[in-house]
Amino acid sequence: MMAVLNSVKVKELSVIKRNTIQSLVFLGLSLVFLTNCSSTINRSHIGAVSGGATGVAGCIAAGNADPYITGACAVIGAFAGAELMYKSDYDVHNAVFVDHLNTSPNGSSYTNWYNSKTGNSGIIKVTRSYLDGPIKCKDYDATVDITNSWPLIGIGGVNREVIFGTACQLPDGQWIEKPNG
Repeated sequence: MMAVLNSVKVKELSVIKRNTIQSLVFLGLSLVFLTNCSSTINRSHIGAVSGGATGVAGCIAAGNADPYITGACAVIGAFAGAELMYKSDYDVHNAVFVDHLNTSPNGSSYTNWYNSKTGNSGIIKVTRSYLDGPIKCKDYDATVDITNSWPLIGIGGVNREVIFGTACQLPDGQWIEKPNG
């Protein structure tokens, strides 16, 4: 009789785990699809929710019943998920950089960008344009001024970087860094 009761309890716990995991997956997918309804939810939020749900599901699937450990799994998963989905100002700088290389006239030119939400900025200067055989190349210097406060406010610092180099455009349109030498 005791073996039958234990078997029933194991099956009930299995159903509870499965239902919990299904609910978390449904919640995560719902949030992903509802992001078009709100302009305040960004990729980091989606990543945090997805990561937290995945962390909880992983702990439950591993057979963990301790709520403190499950909470820790959720927090760790949320940080990992948000980091994976985080779109930083470095991405913005790189996009403006490539756009400027594609659209700048021959000779020297510059452009800049500024993110009013974060206060980060960058300046891209093309100092010379020339052909290296059939390949179009541009000498540049770029200044990136980014204060990275992710993942926690107050942690991180100003990262001011000045980069000098030469970018060359391949026949397929892709820009690559020209090796020194």
